[in-house]
Amino acid sequence: MQFQNFLRTSVRNAALAAALFATVVNPLTPLPANAEGPKKQTTASPIQHVIIILGENRTFDHVFGTYVPKNGEAVSNLLSKGIVNADGTPGPNFLMATQYSAHDTTKFSISPGGKAPYQTLPPVIAGGPTTPFFSSIAQAKALEPFALTNTGYKLMTTGGTGLTSFVDIDTRIPNVNGLPSGPFQLTPGVKYDDYANSPAHRFYQMWQQLDCNVSYATAGNPSGCLADLFPWVETTIGAGSDG
Repeated sequence: MQFQNFLRTSVRNAALAAALFATVVNPLTPLPANAEGPKKQTTASPIQHVIIILGENRTFDHVFGTYVPKNGEAVSNLLSKGIVNADGTPGPNFLMATQYSAHDTTKFSISPGGKAPYQTLPPVIAGGPTTPFFSSIAQAKALEPFALTNTGYKLMTTGGTGLTSFVDIDTRIPNVNGLPSGPFQLTPGVKYDDYANSPAHRFYQMWQQLDCNVSYATAGNPSGCLADLFPWVETTIGAGSDG
């Protein structure tokens, strides 16, 4: 699946997303009595909870990496950590998100050794259709009758890359042949409704991208996941035998 948006990141929040999914309550389990009744309002507005749902191959930092909270609020993202600046360029703490190559020559390892930092990232390969999948809104409606809005149908007729998928380097990305080893900005070359390639998202490769090891766990990062092998996994296995 290709995605369309602003930042591709080192995905430090993917482990958090997995933890959130792992703690979803079984819907068949009865709620405690004190959880069934009306809640006492403790917020300035009637809204007490905001649930953010991120689509496949997106992370909080991918969508909200440069989000600036209102006064009195806080957020943990690429900008607040100083990994990137507000304009998406590398920030003072950019090295926190350094990406590495590794060695995994005998058998699969969730946390392979022989790691070495990339000086520049491997060039990004284009993904998605050269021309849009649908030539008109009428065609999109005929073949996809369950799209939710007219805006959704319109987006089905846009976003072609102008490049050959999985062959051409994605020259829409600024400085694609000299990207520093960490999160980089897709815009302005890749527009909001444009297709772009995705990191590998086969199950074991997703875990390997995250580079999780109990020895890496700290008070600040209890998951023990460094999320520092994304380009290496992509260039060594990619989508594998299924594309």
